[in-house]
Amino acid sequence: MDEQDREILSFLPGEVPSDLGHFGDAQITTAADLPKRFHDATADFPLVRDSGAEVICHNDWGPTNAVFRDGLPYGLIDFHTMVPGLRLWDLGYSAFAWLDLGNPDYTGDEQIRRLSAMAEAYGKRGCSADQIAIYAVARQTALAISGRVQANAEMANWAASAASWTVLNVTERLSPTGYALRSRI
Repeated sequence: MDEQDREILSFLPGEVPSDLGHFGDAQITTAADLPKRFHDATADFPLVRDSGAEVICHNDWGPTNAVFRDGLPYGLIDFHTMVPGLRLWDLGYSAFAWLDLGNPDYTGDEQIRRLSAMAEAYGKRGCSADQIAIYAVARQTALAISGRVQANAEMANWAASAASWTVLNVTERLSPTGYALRSRI
């Protein structure tokens, strides 16, 4: 236990980014492999089976909850938001955070390419780039709603803008359901 009465399970030496940023293909594919291994390890936990979920979701897997060594993420930290859920729910948030989905500094084509690399690295059947993109929009939208509820207009506007950008530049081009998403945002 630390001085703030938090349980400390282990220490991972390395660097933890303080914010989102640009991450290259090697970092993105490594970042996709880590939750895959975490998900696979939790798939048969009694809590998962009893809840009817697929896995335990980290629910906040982004660069600021990754420990880097030699420029690559190698450890997941900060598990206070984990609950049983769907792989795609976790991957949607991961794609939003690691790819900075919604950032207009990237083209839609570049984000689709990066999203495809992430999906391929995760490698589970049913976790394709188009499905991850749809869940990314769901997570962006949920964050926008949460921001509104918490009276955090800056977060709400950022997340809503990211969701709109992702629908217009990614999901519409990857999936026929993209148009249906656009009509709801």
